[in-house]
Amino acid sequence: MDLGLANRIALVTASSRGLGRAIAAALSR
Repeated sequence: MDLGLANRIALVTASSRGLGRAIAAALSR
C-alpha cells in the first residue's frame, strides 16, 4: 500500500496492545 509518505514523519498512536506497533511496521515498509 503506497500512501505517499516517503521521506515524511508519521505519528502513530493506538490504544490496543500491538496495534500501534503493527501500523508503524507497515508504514516503515
